[in-house]
Amino acid sequence: MKLSIITINRNNAAGLRKTMESVFSQTYRDFEYIVVDGASTDGSVDIIREYESVHSLNVQSFNFIWISEPDTGIYNAMNKGIEIASGLRFVNALNRSERSGDKNKEINRSELVEDKNKGIGNKATEEGYVLMLNSGDYLVDEHVIERIIPELDGTDIIQGNVIEDYPNKTIRFRGYGKSDISFIDVMDANFPHQAMFIKLSIMEKYGYYDDSYKKCSDTYFFITALGLGNATYRYIDIDITNFDTNGISAMQDPRWIKIDKEEDARWYGEHISRRLWDLYKSAPKKIRLYDQLHKNKLIWELAMGLVRISEWLSPTSPEVKIERIQ
Repeated sequence: MKLSIITINRNNAAGLRKTMESVFSQTYRDFEYIVVDGASTDGSVDIIREYESVHSLNVQSFNFIWISEPDTGIYNAMNKGIEIASGLRFVNALNRSERSGDKNKEINRSELVEDKNKGIGNKATEEGYVLMLNSGDYLVDEHVIERIIPELDGTDIIQGNVIEDYPNKTIRFRGYGKSDISFIDVMDANFPHQAMFIKLSIMEKYGYYDDSYKKCSDTYFFITALGLGNATYRYIDIDITNFDTNGISAMQDPRWIKIDKEEDARWYGEHISRRLWDLYKSAPKKIRLYDQLHKNKLIWELAMGLVRISEWLSPTSPEVKIERIQ
């Protein structure tokens, strides 16, 4: 399998249906679809079984795998999906009914074989990719996978565009809209996770997502892989995903903003400060200037005041490519 699409869900039945419908309608069928449900109680599992029933009637369909069990948060659920995709936990959904005798049997973790020596192997060695298409997000049309497969050329992380629908507008978010990103770009972390195709071997190299974080672990993964590591990156101007603007990633709830700040302080304190000297020696001129300004308290406060005024006048960084399309 060259591509594994992973959907995580917990008690978002309506969003899950939109997501699964967009995947099941794809014209290109040679991929793997993994749904990780967090023991939902709102009918989500019934929706998964409904699509599984449709899937079982099409022998030429993609490989479909799902589990439903408690998790400790969104990144714990994402990591379960990655483990299945990489072969660390793997089950062939097309043969599952033959083993269980029950087409509607829920796949429990005990059924996911955690043994690379049982004829399955580790798919990360095949340079497969994963796309996190979480519950509520959905592929823009039925040809997305058909368009993206030729673009999976071995680059570690490949990014497309996200469409965001709001009550009064629709925008296309391109991230930085370029392949030649700087260290400062990486640290600003304007990467749309819902349109990022990540090589499985890179996920394993940098340790998946740290599930001790509640909201920002995907951001820190990209900073680690692209800023502190040597992962390669490429931008492609292809619309991939309609982003759920009601989801956690889009929330402006004060509680989530507080979590953002707390997790930023923790991660930067644990990972950036101890590497500061190495980063400084290899950083572009902007970072050197930034460091020089910081040494003079008066100049620093003046510079930061100008930055705040600039952000107030133009909330979006001019480097980020956002296009209003409706």
